[in-house]
Amino acid sequence: MTKSSYVKMWDSIRQKMDAPGLTAHIFRHNYCTNLCYQIPVISIKKIAELLGDHEKMVIEVYNHILLEKEDAEKAVEQAFDF
Repeated sequence: MTKSSYVKMWDSIRQKMDAPGLTAHIFRHNYCTNLCYQIPVISIKKIAELLGDHEKMVIEVYNHILLEKEDAEKAVEQAFDF
């Protein structure tokens, strides 16, 4: 895709959505954020693969979401619940 085609595509998307500040980076961030909220249904490895990036990036950038979803007490209880 040429740069001018890319610019035209995003201009068209922004206009249709009435979202003048929307960028590909914001779209990517929202996509990854929504995927992170789906953990453990989807793995960090798969999220990184879908983004074409590394697991390390997902963990470093989106760690606040991972921590928000963490329930260590419940995990420990379930580990010892025979």
